[in-house]
Amino acid sequence: MTLTAKLLGDCSPYIYNLVYDIDVRLLFIECLQNPSDLEPSLRIIFPDIVTYSEKNQSDALDDELMDDLVSMDWSGENEVAIITCKKEITLELGGKPFSEKIL
Repeated sequence: MTLTAKLLGDCSPYIYNLVYDIDVRLLFIECLQNPSDLEPSLRIIFPDIVTYSEKNQSDALDDELMDDLVSMDWSGENEVAIITCKKEITLELGGKPFSEKIL
């Protein structure tokens, strides 16, 4: 099972919010069940970030369009690569990523 399948489950890949908190060393991605939702239904959390890097996709679509997850997978022992339509994020983690339903 891929990390995307494990963390996203049956939720859609549409991103409502993606925030990296440098003080807490945590990244979270909130996803919508469908693009017309007004509230996120799932939060994916990447805790205990040791290193963080981000680059914009060279062929990224218009910034006004909603971003969505393309893939999340382990790229090393403690390293995760997160690819969206607009960016590529690489994390080295001290903890394990998890997801939680937003009520």
